[in-house]
Amino acid sequence: MKLNYISLLLLRLSISYIWLEAGISKLLNPKFIESFPNTITGFAENTIFDFYADFLNSSVLPHSQLFAQLTVWGEILAGVAFLLGFPMLIATLVGIFMNVNYFLVSTAAPSQFVNILLIFSQFAAYANGAGSFWGLSAKLVKK
Repeated sequence: MKLNYISLLLLRLSISYIWLEAGISKLLNPKFIESFPNTITGFAENTIFDFYADFLNSSVLPHSQLFAQLTVWGEILAGVAFLLGFPMLIATLVGIFMNVNYFLVSTAAPSQFVNILLIFSQFAAYANGAGSFWGLSAKLVKK
């Protein structure tokens, strides 16, 4: 086993764990969906990005139940895709999209740093073919 293959596998599994833990905890929390409008209102009030506050108030808040479900299932499906190593492009795009949105509402430095770190980690995993080693992508390509 080459060390770079093991490193890519560990990176992919780490990203998977982060998304699965976040999504499943939301799925199992019965108050997540009902409290989502309050969460969005708080994000809109506290973000330093005015354009994003406008987006949250005009687009997300009126459809908060839909966006809450998209958040939960986006996180879970990104986690599953990173776990399986397939489809990596979609998992990467969904993951980066969610992290950019989370970055835009984060007001504390640790949260901003984690989102930036995850954006680059997901890009690095995809760019280096993390699904090509010990993943479903590797199995599909060989056939």
